[in-house]
Amino acid sequence: MDMAHTPFVCAASLILASSLFAQGADGFRLYAPHGTSNTYLVDTNNNVVHTWPGVLPPGNGNYIEPDGTLLRSENIPGGPPIGGRGGGVTRVALDGTMIWDWEYADADGWAHHDVEPLPNGNVLVLVWDRMTQAEAIDAGRDPATLPSPNWLPDAIIEVEQTGLTTGNIVWEWHIMDHLIQDFDATKANFGVVADHPELVDINFPGDTLNNGEWNHCNALSYCPTRDIILLNSPFQDEFWIIDHSTTTAEAAGHTGGNFGKGGDILYRWGNPQSYDRGTAGDQKLFFQHGSNFIPPGRPGAGNVVVFNNRAGTPLGQNFSSVVEIAIPADFTLAPGAAWGPTDYVMEYSDPGNFYSQNLSNAERLENGNTLVCSGREGPRFFEILPDGVTIVAETTPPNVPAAPGFVFQVSHISRSLWSDATEISVSAGGTANFDLIAGSEHAGDQYLVLGSAAGTTPGTVLDGMLLPLNVDGYFLTMLSFPNVFPFVNTTGFLDANGRATASFTLPAGILPPEAAAFDFHHAYVVLDAATQDVVHTSNAVPLDWVN
Repeated sequence: MDMAHTPFVCAASLILASSLFAQGADGFRLYAPHGTSNTYLVDTNNNVVHTWPGVLPPGNGNYIEPDGTLLRSENIPGGPPIGGRGGGVTRVALDGTMIWDWEYADADGWAHHDVEPLPNGNVLVLVWDRMTQAEAIDAGRDPATLPSPNWLPDAIIEVEQTGLTTGNIVWEWHIMDHLIQDFDATKANFGVVADHPELVDINFPGDTLNNGEWNHCNALSYCPTRDIILLNSPFQDEFWIIDHSTTTAEAAGHTGGNFGKGGDILYRWGNPQSYDRGTAGDQKLFFQHGSNFIPPGRPGAGNVVVFNNRAGTPLGQNFSSVVEIAIPADFTLAPGAAWGPTDYVMEYSDPGNFYSQNLSNAERLENGNTLVCSGREGPRFFEILPDGVTIVAETTPPNVPAAPGFVFQVSHISRSLWSDATEISVSAGGTANFDLIAGSEHAGDQYLVLGSAAGTTPGTVLDGMLLPLNVDGYFLTMLSFPNVFPFVNTTGFLDANGRATASFTLPAGILPPEAAAFDFHHAYVVLDAATQDVVHTSNAVPLDWVN
């Protein structure tokens, strides 16, 4: 293990990235199958390396937050008898400790399908507004298309955690505030649908399910660079983009926010028939799932990736596709026009060999591959190379129950180091415990935990791999004195799943109060058992010293 100069970081990263184009991405896959209450982390050898045990089945969306916490929706008893029903939102630590157990499940509203963590620590939650047939008619819905006494339009709430079981709704948006209809001239929202693409036609589509569900929205995604939210509506066969910068009052109206449109739709794509500016031949999406923004720093950042479940519908065939759509920088729409683009940046399909009628998702990875969950095919996980054609790293995930054996989504996880503490008191002392999960491909390899008080950028290159720690006295101390108190198990050998634990202990009162000014980070490297070359570097976790 030798330290290279930081100017070589970019070149080393490019070499590493190009090599990954020919194979699956390093890291893990997170999924929560239907039919079980567990959430699993599986490595590149398709071995489960960690399980978060649960009590309730998934409400579908599951994510690892930046601090390593599992954010999970749960399907609590009761509520509308609809696929995707949730009702509960939880945060769970790596060791299974419940950090947040919050419910949005009553006669007024019910959480369902998806959640989305925000940079400020709040959570967006997709919910049904539980309304009546009469309320739908009052808003201009044709009574002949209402087979249910219930009306379940979609809404979004932003929740701030305030306690173990409590949360404050700090922002909300409701589709019922943004309607147009041309059926009942006595209603205030009567108008020409084609003249108002920023509004949703309450009579499209012209039929609803017997349970009263209208949109069946199934995915949320947030773009931090533009402060916008994507909402995926498979019953309208399109996704919508709205402004998150609004206040709740502005989100209920038509002005305000960064885009000046309040809570109206800024952009919609997939089916211009929904706003009377297209025909069946213009439809691009068919009961799609998993629509999401490509995150900053990844190829295609800002574009949208979609699992187009029933792409074969216009051809009368059963096949799915995965598509990438370039989102315009300007959401302005010319009179009478439909929102573009008219084609995809990338489209993958394999008729006869790739079809999931529902569930499923796709996401863009850091190496340019696209990770796909075909949720009804066993299910199948695979990656599409940037050429949009070649499949690599195809697996059937382990521990999927035989019945029904469905998975809503898969997420790629690059994190391999967890810590149970983010701060230690200088006066009271304390211990930070580290969980190392490198994956079974590193079974028997040596690990070494290191630290730095000099930050994580630009980091240090070791054998061509970037470790997100800057070299300083603390780094050299941990390098020179592993497993010497206060460092416990900071070097050793990974077990059969590529796991180990380590810890750092600060005794009470041995440092002066001014030591609380220091902020530390820790990460680890893995050394090949045969060559002693660095073959893996982890993420860095913070550990602040406080008074």
